[in-house]
Amino acid sequence: MIAKINPEEFNPQAVEALQGKVIYVADLAPVAIISIPGKAVGLLSKLPGVVNVSEDGVVYAMAKPPWAGGGNKSQPAEVLPWGIDYIDAEMVWPGGVTGWVDVNGDGDGEIEVAVIDTGVDKDHPDLAGNIVWGIAVWNGKISSNYQDRNGHGTHVTGTVAAIDNDIGVIGVAHSVEIYAVKALGNGGYGSWSDLVIAIDLAVKGPDGVIDADGDGVVAGDPEDDAPEVISMSLGGSSAPQAVHDIIKAAYDLGITIVAAAGNDGAASPSYPAAYPEVIAVGAIDENGNVPSWSNMNPEVAAPGVNILSTYPDDTYEELSGTSMATPHVSGTVALIQAARLASGLPLLPPGSEGDTTADTVRGVLHITAADAGDPGYDSLYGYGIVDAYDAVQTAVSG
Repeated sequence: MIAKINPEEFNPQAVEALQGKVIYVADLAPVAIISIPGKAVGLLSKLPGVVNVSEDGVVYAMAKPPWAGGGNKSQPAEVLPWGIDYIDAEMVWPGGVTGWVDVNGDGDGEIEVAVIDTGVDKDHPDLAGNIVWGIAVWNGKISSNYQDRNGHGTHVTGTVAAIDNDIGVIGVAHSVEIYAVKALGNGGYGSWSDLVIAIDLAVKGPDGVIDADGDGVVAGDPEDDAPEVISMSLGGSSAPQAVHDIIKAAYDLGITIVAAAGNDGAASPSYPAAYPEVIAVGAIDENGNVPSWSNMNPEVAAPGVNILSTYPDDTYEELSGTSMATPHVSGTVALIQAARLASGLPLLPPGSEGDTTADTVRGVLHITAADAGDPGYDSLYGYGIVDAYDAVQTAVSG
């Protein structure tokens, strides 16, 4: 069960009296993950400090099957994947904007992307240098074993941050620091409760504290370990209220949240992409067309068909799905924020769905996206296809 709680009144011992167990209490929002016998669920909701209770559910990776299994492609010479080229990310790099920026000169980057997925192949030569921390959660149990036994998370991470190293592929923000947060199992699915825990862990980062210096600034603060971007190539058809609560709390800290719109050909994005605080990403193919399976009414669209990226055991693979479109946008946001800091400007706040000015991340993405389909916002492409080069230039110059 996932419970919204009043921390001042909530007593874990009362849960234990019902033969239950409090598995996790989030720091980011007043949410608790609780295991309890089915016959006691009704009593749980009546305990002091329990505001409401929702049953857990399943969340899935958003790639088109088949995709699990070993990669079968070797890639000895580095290539520029078509999706990176399509959004003009490579035009940003000559200006020194690659996702890495060190404002205070301590040797640590100020921009991190937390990829919540099936984990990552942490020894992959195209990724290892950019993975600075990882953690895993499965059935509420937290561990340091975030190795990817599926492939999906490694693929997604490569599109964000595959290194420019003369082999394999290159990512949108190829120097950005990556937090690998494993919340989906080896089969490519997990639970909403594990996602809640994963978001809480991601925001706390390696030091396990949300705001280490207590200054009220988290995203972009060199003294804090929170990521500037959370990327989720996952989703489900519905979600408990507490999932929205934890996402709103991360958003309120200035973290930009990006998620896959879904692959069901539905009229609206899946969750968590459907939340107003989250950038919902739809897919396009090499011709700029939206495949029939990409859920409608995304916020923006990005390359998501036959995307070549990293895969476990030092291999590479082509996958399709809104899962593959999402990291193109997450990487672009990382470039925007890195360019801002490198220019002596503060981070842009995430912004809202309707922004059309250059003073928020989402506003920048909206006004620089390449219009496609019907003029203006439309149900297939949202505001259009993400353009990393124009987005970075606009974010810096206004």
